[in-house]
Amino acid sequence: MTASRAPVAPVGGLTGVQVAPLVALALLVPAQLYLAIPLSPTFGEVFGVDDTAAVWAGSAFAIAYAVGFLVFGPLSDQVGRRAVLVVGTVATAVATVLAGVATEWEVFLACRALQGFAASSFAPVALVLVAERVAPERRATVMTAVTGGLLGAGVVGQAVGALAVDAWRLPFWVGAVCYATTAFVLARLLPPDRPVASTSWRGAPRTMARLATTWPAVAVFAAAPTVFGGFVAVYAVLGPHLAATTGITASGQVGVRAVGAIALVVAPVVSGLLSRRGPRHVPVAGFLTAAVGMLVALAGADLPVIAVAGSVVVVAGMGLAVPGLVGLLHTLVPAAAGTAIAVNTCVLFAGAALAQPLAASLGYRPTLITYAVALVAAAVLVGTSARPSGGTS
Repeated sequence: MTASRAPVAPVGGLTGVQVAPLVALALLVPAQLYLAIPLSPTFGEVFGVDDTAAVWAGSAFAIAYAVGFLVFGPLSDQVGRRAVLVVGTVATAVATVLAGVATEWEVFLACRALQGFAASSFAPVALVLVAERVAPERRATVMTAVTGGLLGAGVVGQAVGALAVDAWRLPFWVGAVCYATTAFVLARLLPPDRPVASTSWRGAPRTMARLATTWPAVAVFAAAPTVFGGFVAVYAVLGPHLAATTGITASGQVGVRAVGAIALVVAPVVSGLLSRRGPRHVPVAGFLTAAVGMLVALAGADLPVIAVAGSVVVVAGMGLAVPGLVGLLHTLVPAAAGTAIAVNTCVLFAGAALAQPLAASLGYRPTLITYAVALVAAAVLVGTSARPSGGTS
């Protein structure tokens, strides 16, 4: 079928200087989601709520974040990528300040949801911008850098949260300054773009409906929740487990999370090698690698070093799966890649939103087993889905 949307017409390619703030925001924006993992007990103490309620400080952000992708992806077709990125980043700065000064639990949750919705203006628009504006010979490297930032945000956000347990408002204020500054940089550096006048806002739901009947795209969407969901889940259970079994302190848990960043350095190299064999090999290898990491962490339940090593393997797998799914969607549905990426990003973070409450209710071993099985199923689903037919036709 013919796609109901066309990409924003590019005006020149992006240089390395113009890409740099995109990579920075990829690291900084989702960090606000992940810092809630180690700060959940602190939120409970400060606002006087129990542990089950406290985890919604992360989930309120993540749910609004996921829903917002479906708004800002199509909106950028109407007004241009640059406009959405700049205005959205300013709105994120404002919402972050509001969350940082909230004194009531209900107000704080509302601000976290507002923060997540505003922050959702970044990821899908930036990924489409890279696909449209970066030369083909550099596109894979830049895409991996941006998606690597999205994953690295999980490590950075959790590390910052663990360090800020005695000053939990500080990451909000510092984050707001960073977002406002980067919005100014984007406004100065990004070239103007031209929205396609023939694209209708009402066409976005029709395109999404068509994607829902395109089996290869559906297979990707069905597999996507296991990616960020598994990433959030492994750290949600690993920290408390290590604290209970080894007495590791908050600063020690920062080190555990920082170790995971090692895998993000290796992933782009492996991704480049696997991509030569076809677009499916990268995400499938990522899912299977992450599943192995879950099982290693499970086997190391009584051996902290093995458990931490397993978490590193999980991060390595996710470092392959995220850019792999984006690249695969470009191959499977090129005529509707922008909307497909918005939907996929929504599903990725919806998985993250559900992971922490699920992990909190299941505990260490059941969580790792659940996600290991889900990741293997995702690999099978993506690996055996039908070949592309040239678009959403």
